Amino acid sequence: MKYFLNIVLFLFITISCVAQEDVQSKIKYYTEKVQNYLDKEKALSGYYSIDKDGIKMFASSKDKLANKVEFFVSWRLYDTFAEKTHIYSDKELINIYFQTSEFTLRPREYPDGVYTKPYDEPHPKLFGYRIAIDAGHIANDYEMGDLEKKYIKMNVDSARGIYDSLQIAEGMLTMATAQLLKEKLEAEGAQTFSTRVNGLNAFGISFDDWLTKYYATAVDSLYKLGRFTLKQKEWLLGPKALKRDKFREVFKDLELAKRAEIINKYNPDFTVIIHYNVDETNLEWNKPTTKNFNMTFVGGAFMKSDLATIEKRFDFFRLLITDDLEKSIQLSGAVVKQFENTLNVKTAKITDAKYLFKGCLPTTETGVYCRNLQLPRFIHSPIVYGETLYQDNLSECKLLNEESDKTKNKRVQQVADAYYKGIVDYIVTPSKK
Repeated sequence: MKYFLNIVLFLFITISCVAQEDVQSKIKYYTEKVQNYLDKEKALSGYYSIDKDGIKMFASSKDKLANKVEFFVSWRLYDTFAEKTHIYSDKELINIYFQTSEFTLRPREYPDGVYTKPYDEPHPKLFGYRIAIDAGHIANDYEMGDLEKKYIKMNVDSARGIYDSLQIAEGMLTMATAQLLKEKLEAEGAQTFSTRVNGLNAFGISFDDWLTKYYATAVDSLYKLGRFTLKQKEWLLGPKALKRDKFREVFKDLELAKRAEIINKYNPDFTVIIHYNVDETNLEWNKPTTKNFNMTFVGGAFMKSDLATIEKRFDFFRLLITDDLEKSIQLSGAVVKQFENTLNVKTAKITDAKYLFKGCLPTTETGVYCRNLQLPRFIHSPIVYGETLYQDNLSECKLLNEESDKTKNKRVQQVADAYYKGIVDYIVTPSKK
């Protein structure tokens, strides 16, 4: 009997020691994750704690001192949290937590109409993967590109080597790239979802139609939420507000939120966000530059001012606990390597642009930077947010200016091919799965 009790005691002590070591390992891992990827200014320690109980979020340093917890996930339950975030929106998760003091789980669900396409063996490389594709910006013509200030126009200037006028709308480039990428992914068995269909925005209508049907209601709703003062509301609804003002002050953020909403509803395995870049010093996009780099962004790099609302604190909390950020870094690393290989353009170092070293954190993958942009913060899946080429680089500008149908532009085709190769590399490489 004594021998049996000693064995039981030994097993209990062993299990307890292993459990303690596991908790200490988790504490170390997530503490380093915050420091390396999430806390840009090393000023956020008052908003969270990572200890033997789990991960806690606080609304302020004062609340942390009083142990007034805003969100909490224990080590016992944290590994189920990722699944929940892929099913519910931030708002739903916050409401569930406040009602139940925990994040209630339900089985994974998919939207109606999503199906697995039958294939004979062997399956294509991307069989079974669900991939969301977001073509950045909304311009489907040069006029809209000019309105949203994502438009290059360079007049003839022989001194600068410009012998024909050049014009590019980034939204047209991203849309063409997305269409080409969609075809490549689906040819290999992937299911895809696009936020922009027929060159439109995420609302599925033109900006002019949105202004006519929804603008006034949107302004009033934002006013009621405290986004605008009464004076701002009256200006936005009055005759002095320009079309560009309405785009920048009202439409832009709402449309980005809509993109995240419909992507999250689709529940992808990962999301591809497509952008082209420019020299940050070229404010009007009207002169050539000699610079040319590729880079990718993932979520993170929060600053203290970024945690002012409960929604933003929850975004921080979600990125900390889930493995979306780690997978995003792996995916983005594979894609940015293909940018350099396929496009023959260098990958940006953190010193190659002011916004990189001022607003970003480097990751373990070259050319992949944590940056607190809206879509990487809102989307509940691993992401690659690509910024390829400098459109205002004279050589690139000339190449991208070719073909009115940008899906036939050779440079755009190469960009789509680079995304595709990077995605395939991420999926088929065992260490990246």
